[in-house]
Amino acid sequence: MDEYIRQLTHDNQQLGKEWPVISEKLQKLSINIPEVDQPNLKVKSLDALVDYVLADHEEVVQIKSTFLEVTMKKLAHDPLPSLDELVRIFCRILEISNTNNLFNLTFLQTFYSQFRLGERLSSLPSVDLIDTILIYLQKHEFLDKNFDDKIREKWSSFLSRAIFSSITSDKNKLNSEQTMIKMKTNFQKLYR
Repeated sequence: MDEYIRQLTHDNQQLGKEWPVISEKLQKLSINIPEVDQPNLKVKSLDALVDYVLADHEEVVQIKSTFLEVTMKKLAHDPLPSLDELVRIFCRILEISNTNNLFNLTFLQTFYSQFRLGERLSSLPSVDLIDTILIYLQKHEFLDKNFDDKIREKWSSFLSRAIFSSITSDKNKLNSEQTMIKMKTNFQKLYR
């Protein structure tokens, strides 16, 4: 699947025209993975998806969001890659300080949701891995004057309603009480 993702077009119109064929091919590739190889091949496919997102310079359109969502849904089932690998892949996008890029943000939102990253990290809690995410978030400039208002709103929503949700019944968040207690100083650095 990774080789197929790497050769896909970035042209929005062409991607839209080819979407039915692309979707069918992704489906076939995702079901033909032997279970023993799945975690390894999923890492390669997710890395290819990150490379695709980072190489894209077109305006984000619905078809690209759909492509991300469909591809990740096909990869976000057991057996999953290790939590270390999932955080590494997530942080490949997060480490790019282009906060004003909607496609990067769309990837982060979709990945976080599909792979239930907050829930998995908080269930242990994985202090080192959560700290890695917090460090990359600190590097983003959310008060930049050139920050597109629409993207700022989406970042605000992603951070406040997903990663740091105040809803107590939400399990897919990094700020669960148990995690906050263990990582108090790390969270204080971020909030400053």
